[in-house]
Formats: sequence, C-alpha cells, structure tokens
Amino acid sequence: MQFSKRDDDLIKEYPAIENTPIMIGTRCKFLAYSIFFALAILPIMIALFVWFEYDWMIAVGALLFAYMVSTIVGSKLRLESLPHDQRERSFSSLEIAKWYVSKNFCY
Repeated sequence: MQFSKRDDDLIKEYPAIENTPIMIGTRCKFLAYSIFFALAILPIMIALFVWFEYDWMIAVGALLFAYMVSTIVGSKLRLESLPHDQRERSFSSLEIAKWYVSKNFCY
C-alpha cells in the first residue's frame, strides 16, 4: 500500500498509542493494586472510620480532604509515568497505577 506525502507527515505527527502495560509477576500486580487501593478506596475507608469514631459532619470533611489528597497524588503519578503523547487521554486510577509500577519498579 502506497502512502502519499501528506499521509507520511500525519503518521510522523501522530505516533501510535501504547496500550496499558500488562503486569507480569505477583510483586508487580501487588504494587499496582495497592496503589490503586490507596488512590480509590482508602479515602472512603478513612471517612467511614472517622464517622464511626466521631461524627458524620467531620467524616464528610475527612472524605473531601482525603479525596483531594488522593487526586493530587494520582495526578503526580500520572505526570511522572505516562508517556508524553498520551497525557490527554483519560485513564482510570488502576491504569495510572499500572503505568507507574511498570515504569519505575517492573522493567
């Protein structure tokens, strides 16, 4: 199949999108799922603990604060681990955790 000059320029301008890495090994899977747990589920567990120990109004504040902290940490992980050309795509917390673990711990 023959490509025109314009098609070649478009192929060079828009490189292929990489898929989310596949975790191989139990250590890599454990790290990825523990980071996902910390980003997605831990704020809810903190709010439930505060609700049972103190009051529901304080629990709402704790939930908002924990959610804000997990969002900031998730965005830092996203900027550190995702390839530059894929930062505009939408990724879940689990996919961000997989990218981070594959780039920094499991080569």
